Amino acid sequence: MGSGRQVASALQAAILVAAASLAAAGDKPQEPTQVRIQGFPAGCALELDAAPVGKTSTPTEVVVIQVDPGDHYLHADCPGQATQSFFISPRPAQLIDVKPKPPAPQVSPLEAAEARRELTELAQKAIQARGAGHADEAIADLHRATELDPENPDLHQELGITFLLMKDWERARVEYLEAIKHDPTEGASHNGLGYALEKLGDIQAAVDEFRKAVRLDPDDSTYQEHYIEALAILEDQKERAKKKK
Repeated sequence: MGSGRQVASALQAAILVAAASLAAAGDKPQEPTQVRIQGFPAGCALELDAAPVGKTSTPTEVVVIQVDPGDHYLHADCPGQATQSFFISPRPAQLIDVKPKPPAPQVSPLEAAEARRELTELAQKAIQARGAGHADEAIADLHRATELDPENPDLHQELGITFLLMKDWERARVEYLEAIKHDPTEGASHNGLGYALEKLGDIQAAVDEFRKAVRLDPDDSTYQEHYIEALAILEDQKERAKKKK
């Protein structure tokens, strides 16, 4: 998958330039949902979409958080254990229970090779479906691929690109955050996150992400352009705020 990053970065740059003049459509407020986190040992740090949401104190404690409907990634980082990742996509007012995953079964070298082949086929199929305009099919295949390899940043980056094409800025934001969690050194992910944040109206955060993209890949002129444009928007906002005072 890593060999496809340059292609993904180039495709993403083309998408961002083509969509630069389009504004995000407003969404109606939806009733939040509750997520109950239970059964984890004490001392587990909980994170939702790259933001801390609490910490467990006892194995019997139930941590309840409110989230907006839509796609999210929940992480439980427990002492002495590998971080567990959970993809949730609740509907409005839905109640979701999140419990520890059972230990992963041991797999043979043959099974591992077959899983890698399936992963590659799913990713290729998703990119082809997206190119043909079948976004829903691409998303379904990429989600199946992330079930096989949830820590693969390239898969989350591909989902981010797909959601940018759909102008679904919030879901793009979530996927780029997840890509960055697993590989914070990829400039394309910071650039994609910055673009999604800009469309969502969080200009300061967008500037921060564009700056990171430029620092990671200073030779990419697209990242530089996005950074300069976002800085100009931020300065304009500050000037308007001063005039209102």
